[in-house]
Amino acid sequence: MVRKKRPGRARRKRKKTKGSSKLILILLLILPAVLVFQGYRWISGEMADKAHLFMERVTASDRAGAARFLAEENLDLSELFSLFEEPEVEYVGIGTVWLSGLSGGWAEIKFSSAGSMLTAPLYLTRSGREWRVFKIPEVKTITGAFVRGEQDGLLKLYWGKEEKNLRAERSFGLVFGQAVNVRQVEDVAVLVKQLDELALSRLVRRSSTEIEGEREGVLPARKALPVYRVNMEQNLAEKSVGPGSPGDLNIGRENLIFYLYKGEIVAAKVEGPYNPRTIRVVLRQNLANLNQDGLQHSRLSLSGKTALYLEDKIGGVRHHFEAGLPVLIEPDGEKIRVIPAGGRPLVFSNRIWFSAGEGRISISNLQRSGWVGTPAYRGSLDIIAQGGRLLLVNELTLEQYLYTVVPSEMPLSFGREPLKAQAVAARTYAFKNIFSGRYSGYGAHVDDSVLSQVYNNNPEYPASNAAVDDTAGLVLFYNDTVADARFFSTSAGHTAAYHEVWSEPATGRFPSEPVTYLQAASQIPGEEIALKTEAQVQSFLERSDWPAYDAEAPFFRWQVEMSAAELAASVNYNLGSRFREQPDFILTRDGDRFHSVEISHNPLGELLEIRVIQRGTGGNVMVLELEGTNGSYRILKEYNIRFTLRPMQYLEGAPAVALERNDGSLLHNHSILPSAFIFFDLHRDEDG
Repeated sequence: MVRKKRPGRARRKRKKTKGSSKLILILLLILPAVLVFQGYRWISGEMADKAHLFMERVTASDRAGAARFLAEENLDLSELFSLFEEPEVEYVGIGTVWLSGLSGGWAEIKFSSAGSMLTAPLYLTRSGREWRVFKIPEVKTITGAFVRGEQDGLLKLYWGKEEKNLRAERSFGLVFGQAVNVRQVEDVAVLVKQLDELALSRLVRRSSTEIEGEREGVLPARKALPVYRVNMEQNLAEKSVGPGSPGDLNIGRENLIFYLYKGEIVAAKVEGPYNPRTIRVVLRQNLANLNQDGLQHSRLSLSGKTALYLEDKIGGVRHHFEAGLPVLIEPDGEKIRVIPAGGRPLVFSNRIWFSAGEGRISISNLQRSGWVGTPAYRGSLDIIAQGGRLLLVNELTLEQYLYTVVPSEMPLSFGREPLKAQAVAARTYAFKNIFSGRYSGYGAHVDDSVLSQVYNNNPEYPASNAAVDDTAGLVLFYNDTVADARFFSTSAGHTAAYHEVWSEPATGRFPSEPVTYLQAASQIPGEEIALKTEAQVQSFLERSDWPAYDAEAPFFRWQVEMSAAELAASVNYNLGSRFREQPDFILTRDGDRFHSVEISHNPLGELLEIRVIQRGTGGNVMVLELEGTNGSYRILKEYNIRFTLRPMQYLEGAPAVALERNDGSLLHNHSILPSAFIFFDLHRDEDG
């Protein structure tokens, strides 16, 4: 029997098999994609949920709650919290989520700032079954920025010494010359606040945390204050602004512009050059006490041959005191108590100012060796209470100041031309220091001791006044800059290099940057002296017949003999005060290194050894090491060495220490070692 073929059925069967295969293939292709998509949605949803929960804690200022979502405990959230605490900034939600794998990605934070919609990335990573935040948007606060302008979607700023260009999603309506605080997220300016502006009447004191105005009083100031210099001759064009420094905030300068945020000074602007008319001198009790406490007074007694006038410029109060009658001033906590002769005490919370018209003010409490009687001062005196003591500043014209600097620094017997040369050097030094900021924390430019130049230790004389008047206005320049006119009373026959004596004013680094015109040089005509080794220095200083320019000066050569016990007593007494004055330059040995650490009582103990560690090119000691039974120390810089090894008697009942000078004269208990051009000739007994 022959079966008939059924081709149609067979064909239908083949078609069914082919179609099923395609469907299965499509399903096999689609299913993973669906699974991946669903997994992506699920993972993205998890990430978005975690990001949202984290941001809810941020916007609720819940630091502990937000910290629970972090992958690392040390992630700093302070700037992010601060951003969303701003009333103009509002969290909107989580936008797009992007995966960078199965265990990481980032979510888009959506927020508004003053009505503008913005986004920022929040990075998350999987830790076990939990998503955690491992990186937040970079949020910065730029405080006290100077606006250069807005252009092409950019906000252009100066911030300190740095130019910044930030993207801006909208215009902030800013113009050149304004000062602002900026909230920056990534590279976008999201919030700008214009700062309050204050034109200061006159700057009378500046520290790292305070600004004091003559009529405004004390205002808190941010550390590392940005300062901007504006050249008014450029009509406030963009190129006329540049970075300045706190050193541009000169004491005595008027109409400085300060910018405040929440009552704190956060930036300053300086316009045009400063041409000082006066100099401010902080006065010491005794010119022999060169420590910081020498600037503090427990009591003052003022009088004048003419009437005295007192003014509290902040309180708007004035008082008048009769000529010839003493006025006592005492600290009263952080206030000032003024007691007129026969009158009722007056108490002031602000700085007070005394003047005597064209007369002078006598201060009976100050010890000045060149005066017979009470020293008197031209100009005005201003007084503040600080730490339960009084600070006293004398302000007068620069030329009047020089009237008592010149005779205090040079004997009148030197004659007219040397006195004129001294006047030019002193004027140059004073002018340079007006801009240095060295005594700005005291509200002054200089002090009245050898730490600046000696002022009013001797009264005025016609010869020295004539030298000042004959050179009025003359100062020394090096290229286009007023020179740093350092001078001394006597050399040992060789000068020292500036950078091997003084530290860098701005950074405190020692040795400092060399100054071209202040290098070590021989002061003996025709002689170049080698002073590299201890033997060479000793040979040079032991000889007193060098034909040097100042060979006849009493201090050209000197010597002092002290026992180990006397030297140790001097070090133990003075080392702590030197550390308080200059902690970076009094170093304590710890193992094989020296560090700046607090100096203990009786730090040296018994003296075992003195070592010169480093000398300058002129032979001056730069670093001295002292070894004792209680510790070893290195003293850096000339003045610290001279103030620590004072030729004074500190042992009770022992005779005064005698210092013999080149002319054979003796000085007893001299307040300071005369020079760092020294060598130590040590003699040991049988016990070493």
